[in-house]
Amino acid sequence: MKKSFNILLILCAALIAISCSKTKSYTDMLKDEKKAIERLIDENGFEILKDFPEDSVFKENQFVELENGTYLNIIEKGTSQRAQYNAKILYRCIVSYPMDSAYINSTPYYIQNYGPHSNGTNPWEFTYGDYASQANPYLISEGLQAPLEYVGDRAKVKLIVPFKRGTYNDQSNGEPAYYEILEYIFEENL
Repeated sequence: MKKSFNILLILCAALIAISCSKTKSYTDMLKDEKKAIERLIDENGFEILKDFPEDSVFKENQFVELENGTYLNIIEKGTSQRAQYNAKILYRCIVSYPMDSAYINSTPYYIQNYGPHSNGTNPWEFTYGDYASQANPYLISEGLQAPLEYVGDRAKVKLIVPFKRGTYNDQSNGEPAYYEILEYIFEENL
C-alpha cells in the first residue's frame, strides 16, 4: 500500500511539473514584443512619424504606424495601379525576427527570396484580402498586406509587423517580423 502511495505521489508531482510549463502568457508575449520592436527602432535609428506623409515619400529611416499596428516605410511607390480585393499578388522579401536570439546577438536569421537571382526561388503568392484560407498561411499575413492600400504594382516597402498581425508562425511564436525589403508584383502584370 505504501509503495503504491509513493508511486501515486511521484506521478502527481510529475503531472504538476508538466502542467506548470514555461509557456509565456499572451501579456508576456506582448511585453517582449514591445521591447523587441523598441530595440529594433533604437538600434536602426528609425524615426516613427505621427502622420502619413502627404506625398507618400519617406526618408530611409522613417516609418509610420498604420491603424493595425504595422509600421510602414515606402521605398518605392510602384505604379499608380492599386490591388483589387481577391487579386493574386506575388511578393519577394527579406525578413528577419528581432526577438530571435541570433538577431539580438548581431547575426539575424533571415528568410528571403529576394535578390538578383533570388536563390533560384519563385515569388510567394497570396490573394489580397484573404488572411485565413491561403494555401500557405506561414507566408502571408494581415500586416504584410496592409501597405497595398498605399502602393501599387512593383512597389517596395519596409515593414515591422507585430505578431498579432503576422503569419501563422509569427502568431504562434509571439514574434514580430521585420521586412527589410518587400516587393509586390501584381500577377496580372507579369
